[in-house]
Amino acid sequence: MYVRIIKAFEFRNDRGEKVTAPRGWLGDLSDEHGKVALASGHAVQGDPRALPMSEPVEQPEPDLDAMTRAELDALAAERGVDVSKAKTKDDVIAALRAPR
Repeated sequence: MYVRIIKAFEFRNDRGEKVTAPRGWLGDLSDEHGKVALASGHAVQGDPRALPMSEPVEQPEPDLDAMTRAELDALAAERGVDVSKAKTKDDVIAALRAPR
């Protein structure tokens, strides 16, 4: 059974060895293991090459004003925004909202 693993799925193979199919893995599982993976929500069925491409999902902007300075600094680092000269939380928020 051809499946795409959406959550890591652990099972025992024919030799009794523990196997973990990682999230994002595509491939064939035995029908028995495939049915369990599908029923438990660990996989979706079918060949993903035959599925239509989905549009990228736009993530909503987080409420910067409600975040702590540490959270803002982490977000800036994740986005690659330089806040090394920011002295206040408002300076960090301004840097994050500035056009790039």
